[in-house]
Amino acid sequence: MKQILYIGIYSEGSTSKMRADKLKGILLNWEMDVINTDIPKRAMWRVWQSIGFRYKKGPLISRVNRYVLNNLEDKHYDLIWVDKAIYLTKRTTQLLRQHTYKLVHYTPDPAFTFHRSKLFYESMPLYDFVVTTKSFELFDFVQVMGNKNKVLFATQGFDKALHRPIVEWEKKKGVAFIGHYEKERRLPIVKLLQNEIDVTLAGIGWDKFVKSHQSPYLHYLGRGVFGEDYVHAISGCLYAWGSVSKWIPEKHTTRTFEIPACKTALLTERNDEIEGFFAEDEVIYYDGIENLIEKIKYFNEHPLELKTLIEKGYQKVQTSGFDYESIIRSLLQKIQVL
Repeated sequence: MKQILYIGIYSEGSTSKMRADKLKGILLNWEMDVINTDIPKRAMWRVWQSIGFRYKKGPLISRVNRYVLNNLEDKHYDLIWVDKAIYLTKRTTQLLRQHTYKLVHYTPDPAFTFHRSKLFYESMPLYDFVVTTKSFELFDFVQVMGNKNKVLFATQGFDKALHRPIVEWEKKKGVAFIGHYEKERRLPIVKLLQNEIDVTLAGIGWDKFVKSHQSPYLHYLGRGVFGEDYVHAISGCLYAWGSVSKWIPEKHTTRTFEIPACKTALLTERNDEIEGFFAEDEVIYYDGIENLIEKIKYFNEHPLELKTLIEKGYQKVQTSGFDYESIIRSLLQKIQVL
């Protein structure tokens, strides 16, 4: 029987666990071992977690690497899949390299423009393949790897089992935004509220905004909603804002696919990447805040058109390989283990 080792966060509700579970589901005849790097991290004081995350130094680094090596069984794997290896040292990666025919790294995060890690950069050339969801970082990955054929691009995705329509059409209303606060995201939310449009809001950093913008149209769910609660928040609205971050040159995010998968209309700015995913009648493109408000008011007055658009968006993500299983299966084919 073939063997796979998954190394990464394997805690409930994490997208990392979703990927691991999809690997397990696709490679049904393989025996899978898991090393959950979230276990040593959560066992540490928050101050050490914060220092380790910010600077990739301190007790967190040594503890995570020791945990991985202590749980590395004495056997040879056909595939070792490492998820978000920002804490793993070159020495640890070299030892993993000795235990597998194929060493693969995957990250959905910006590895050069935000989650910078010297440890990861030093380890990268040891991998057979590295996978990124950030098209704007492809050049950086190729520069470090020294071989463009070892760098794979995958879109972000959604989980068909989780992200689904669960709120009836008649009960849906307003606009949802689930994501962290950025100053560029403040004004659109203000404008929606000023136009008496219901807004369901959740995410890190919105507390001060909520205190200063008391409104009967604002429904604040707290610093974060996850799993079924996240799906209910998105599915319970007619529209959801797919805002891409302005902190990095991001062009799409998990929301880009999760929103249509919940049978909710995706509100999105235009860029070449998203226009390559969706046609004009599958999502609601807007150009500027005023145009965003106009589009919402138009579709509120034309519910049948909105319902048709939502259905088309839903069908697009269901049939175009944007779900995690399809994405993982495609990657496994490219790295030649399927």
